[in-house]
Amino acid sequence: MHPAFGRYPRVRVDLPAECTANDITFPAHILTLGGGGLLLEMAPQLQPNTEIRIRFRPATHLPAIEATASVRYQLPGQGTGVEFTEIRTEDRQTILQVIFRRISSRPVHARKKFVTKIEDETGTFLGFSRDISVGGLFIETRTPLLEGSVVKLRFHLADGGPPVLVQAEVRYMIPDLCMGVEFLDLPASDRSRIEAYVMKVESAG
Repeated sequence: MHPAFGRYPRVRVDLPAECTANDITFPAHILTLGGGGLLLEMAPQLQPNTEIRIRFRPATHLPAIEATASVRYQLPGQGTGVEFTEIRTEDRQTILQVIFRRISSRPVHARKKFVTKIEDETGTFLGFSRDISVGGLFIETRTPLLEGSVVKLRFHLADGGPPVLVQAEVRYMIPDLCMGVEFLDLPASDRSRIEAYVMKVESAG
């Protein structure tokens, strides 16, 4: 997956969309909504790097978003992955807010929150984490840092092991709500622990 495409969170959805490619307009369905792009179900089989214009509502109560995207991959029987190449900053923030609300509403038993200690050059503060992968962490905080900020993180996985200590870079943020960070120096031992933790919570859900 393209780095810029994969650095944002994604959630499964079922949303209609209108697409235009090669001067032909056709309907599509959004199967996965992401801050960096979409997984689409559509009739045309478009070649990688084909430019496509997309118009959709990320939620029924929100205004339509128009963006330009590029086809990145085809998943036979699953859909077409497209990455945003031109999208207004405010529209990306709207998408991230929709994703945040959906993630926050997931069953508590499957996604238990844990406290994350965050340290940067200005000081130390706490955030709450729910979604984690070997690539990074989704942190709920009223004081998210700017994209590109490098921080030190400390958190427990509730697996009986020592705290995870790792440096990370802020990849996206929603003012007053949250930020997503990418791990920079995750030790192999902690990577294995996180993989086990993710498998456990996903099987519980």
